[in-house]
Amino acid sequence: MYFHGTASSRLEILLLKQFAQQYHFKLISVDRPGYGLSTFAPRRNLHDFAGDLSKLAAHLQIDQFALLSWSGGGPFALTYLTYFPYRVSRAVIASSPTLPFNVASAHNNPLAQFVMKSQYAAMWALKSFRKTILKASLNIDAYLKSKNGKKMLASWSEPDLRFFANPTWLKLMYTSTAEAFRQGNDALKTIFQEHKLFMNPWNEPIKRIPPHKLVIWQGMQDKTVHPVNAYKIAQTVVGAQLELFPTEGHCVIFSETQKLSKALRLQL
Repeated sequence: MYFHGTASSRLEILLLKQFAQQYHFKLISVDRPGYGLSTFAPRRNLHDFAGDLSKLAAHLQIDQFALLSWSGGGPFALTYLTYFPYRVSRAVIASSPTLPFNVASAHNNPLAQFVMKSQYAAMWALKSFRKTILKASLNIDAYLKSKNGKKMLASWSEPDLRFFANPTWLKLMYTSTAEAFRQGNDALKTIFQEHKLFMNPWNEPIKRIPPHKLVIWQGMQDKTVHPVNAYKIAQTVVGAQLELFPTEGHCVIFSETQKLSKALRLQL
């Protein structure tokens, strides 16, 4: 089961299509409510989606599975593991924020932390972001040459820039993000509400996660989710395996696919 990032969608899983084919995985990804094709629902807490996913697993008659999350999907995956550990054989949480999260660090914008405290200001900023993403998804090459495109590239680490140098992956990334905005204003409210949840302390008892089931992956050159987040999660879930990648950035799970295959299959 794959948990996509914030301001993304189920289509993000296509970045791992080659991985799934090469290592013989069946990957299942669903839009969280308000993204893509999933009906909007207010973000009151993190564990509502955990209940949704457990019902899906029951419907599909899947008793146990591995979890994989990237970026903003991390807090939702950690919450799922908290409440349904018996369904999870192994969880790899990659490039995940811990809570409370400084959203300004992810957006390379010192004002983001303040903007996300006001729904009016956040909706205005997110509308502008949506316009940029939709335009970029139609013509990636032109976007990368634009002022906004150059600013975006400047915000990524060198390892992540190597990832984005692949035009196929870059197109998939922007297609997935564009899909996140399918529901218009409901999508904007979804992104705002997720950021608000991330800015608050943990309201879920993640300390009770069985540590032998959790692997935390972190690229040490990650400029989107600073490595301090991984250390804090490891300090909270005492005994969890912390895997650090000195030469990787935010996109570590798309680069270290052989290690990922082994990590997801390992059962203790």
